[in-house]
This record gives sequence, structure tokens and C-alpha cells, in this order.
Amino acid sequence: MFTTGCESTRWNWLKRDTADTTKPGVAPNVKALVDYLNDNAKRVTSLKVEDLDVDATMENQSFNLRGRIYAEKPKNFRMKVTLFGKDEVDIGSNKQEFWFWALKNPDKYQYFCSHTDLNAGRVRVTLPLPIQPEWVMEAMGLGPYGPADKYQLETENQHLVRLVEKAKSPQGHPVRKVIVVNRREMKAPQPQVTAYLLLDDATGQEICSAHISSTTQDRSGAILPYRMELRMPSQKVKMALKLDGMSVNGQIAATAFQRPQMAGVEQFNLATGRTEPWVQRAGGFK
Repeated sequence: MFTTGCESTRWNWLKRDTADTTKPGVAPNVKALVDYLNDNAKRVTSLKVEDLDVDATMENQSFNLRGRIYAEKPKNFRMKVTLFGKDEVDIGSNKQEFWFWALKNPDKYQYFCSHTDLNAGRVRVTLPLPIQPEWVMEAMGLGPYGPADKYQLETENQHLVRLVEKAKSPQGHPVRKVIVVNRREMKAPQPQVTAYLLLDDATGQEICSAHISSTTQDRSGAILPYRMELRMPSQKVKMALKLDGMSVNGQIAATAFQRPQMAGVEQFNLATGRTEPWVQRAGGFK
């Protein structure tokens, strides 16, 4: 459990001049904001959500999904959702690679790519899901958020500020990663961080985003999303997530983060632009 002293210093960036925080153009400095994000993230090494509720809208069709989320620093992530007990979406990442499969995707592939190829800009095709593994970890509150000098601070309005990072898409196109933060101190369930945006730098159009409407605070002191909405405008997809059954800093079996072999589904390498034979891995995640 965190101590009162640690908690009191946690909000110093918000309390340094309460009278000024409502004035347009006056905001905490970048380092203080990034320190806050990193301090929150360092309280969590792993996260399990055993009762994930998803209200999804795709192409104007709505349906409810159930699932689980497992996450473990630095790169381990798994989200698997079902509809009436049938697998619908499987997204994952480990130290070597990440993958994506969806039953409703027109191309019936399990897409995958190594982190080495992704970071080297070798992805030759458009990602079927425009969400990169590191962005998912950031949106879940696990970070890392990196040094302050990679961000610019912008004022959105008298209540919100933005931390803006210039980055590259897997295809090498300029993008902006934006973290939207409340100026005033917010206590759970009210969100301190309200949104994570991924924008096309040239047009400003939204590629994908995560909007947090409520949070929960774990015994570690970490403030984590409880209700959030993922939006992918180009795919006409929205997913409202409710993260019930959450536990923090527990042990997660390594098999949870292994890409599964799927009967009748070909594996498509996003870096080579072609299907490839399955490479056998031990274990699996059911």
C-alpha cells in the first residue's frame, strides 16, 4: 500500500498553483506531467481482467462480447473476446512479435509481425487493426511514457492539456501520439487522463483513440481505466470496454502470451507481405 507522503507528492504538479490552473494558457510543465504518468505506471507490473464486457459497433451493427485481458511489462499483452462462446477477436504481443485475428475480418488471416521488423519500418502492408502494441500498453496505464523531452505541451481548453509526441507509423508515415490530461486533480472514478489519440500528422485525422470515462484505483495506488471506448474511424469500429474482475501484479502464465495456432487459418507476415508456415510453440491460451 502506498504511503500518505508518497500520495501527497504525487499531485504536486496539480497543486503548485491552484488559482492559476483554470486560466487559459496556464498549465503544468511537461516534465511534471510525464513524471506523474511514469509514477502511476511503475506501480503496475502486470494486469489481469477476467470479466471484460465489450459493446461493439461495426458498420452500424451492434453486439455484445465477453472476454479477458492479460498484460505484463514490457511487451506482453493479450485480449481475447468471444460472442456466444465463439472466438471473435484475438490480439496479442510478446517479446518477439505481435498478432491480430478477427472472425469478421474479410481476409481470414492471422496477421503477425516481429517487433524488430515493426521498429525497422519493414511493414509493407496496412495494418488490419491500426493499433500498435506499445500504444495499447500506454492506453491501459502501464506505460512506459518515456522522457519528457519527446513531448510538446498544448492547451486544449481551460480544463484539458495535451502531451504531443511526434512518431512514425509502421509504414514510416508521420503521426502524432496525444495524451489528453485534466488540469485539475481528479480522484477515481473520475479520470485524470481522459484520452490517448493516434493522429495522422499531415491531415490531423484520427487513426485510432482510447477515451477513458471512469477509472479504478488499485491497492498499489495505481489509477487504471475501468470504462473506456476504443475508436477506429476508418474501420467504422467502436468498442466500449468495461474492465471487471481486475487484478494487479499477480503472476500470469507465459503461455498466455504465445501466438496460437488456429485450425484452418493462415499466418500472414506483415513484414514480408505473404503467408508463412506455422512455427510450432509450446502451450497456449484458451
